[in-house]
Amino acid sequence: MKSKKKIKRKIKWKSVLKIFIIILIIFLIYKGIKLIPTNHIVVIGNNYVSDNEIISNSLYSEYPCLFCISSHKIKDSLKLNPYINNVKIKKSIFGQLTIIIDEARPLFYSLDKNRLILSNFNEVETNNLQGVPLLTNKVPDELYEKLVNGFNNLSPDIVSLVSEIIYDPWKNGDVVIDESRFFLQMNDGNHVYVNTIHLDKLNNYIDIYATLEGKKGILYLDSSSDKIAFSLF
Repeated sequence: MKSKKKIKRKIKWKSVLKIFIIILIIFLIYKGIKLIPTNHIVVIGNNYVSDNEIISNSLYSEYPCLFCISSHKIKDSLKLNPYINNVKIKKSIFGQLTIIIDEARPLFYSLDKNRLILSNFNEVETNNLQGVPLLTNKVPDELYEKLVNGFNNLSPDIVSLVSEIIYDPWKNGDVVIDESRFFLQMNDGNHVYVNTIHLDKLNNYIDIYATLEGKKGILYLDSSSDKIAFSLF
């Protein structure tokens, strides 16, 4: 019987050293990036929440190292603010943190709820009405969502022209003809009847107002007709 020869495997120390050096370099690069200081914070897209509040809520008010706090954690912290719909975070190896805000906007103040109603349906307790219209009475639940969505589709400039919103269904005696009608008092003194179906017509208010030549009265925008009905006070 032939005896088996034992094969001795030599450790290739040069290869092991190369691998060790590569791992060490990767580790040092990782630690170097991890410890990059935050030199500058840029906030984009906010109109109603201040830069200082956003920076504070982002957990970067003390300017920790740039990658010490994860982007996910920053987003979760910022989205606790009712005005903030979404957040995008960008980090530069040069030490810049960029926070891009997708912000909701105030639509009206509900006297029934005693809350400022935002375009994302969040409700904010505040004494600062920010020039938004007042919703003076209760709106049925099935119409409330349509009202918020309708005002969300209006230009902010148009919303700022509305002084009061009153839920005012059109009735003939005890018969309800249009349960989705609202009566708007405008800041210029005019009145407008509109319903949730045709609320988008209000986006044309400035052009319509120009044709009135300073006359004051009631506009009827609650019809499917392209013609604008207007009656003087």
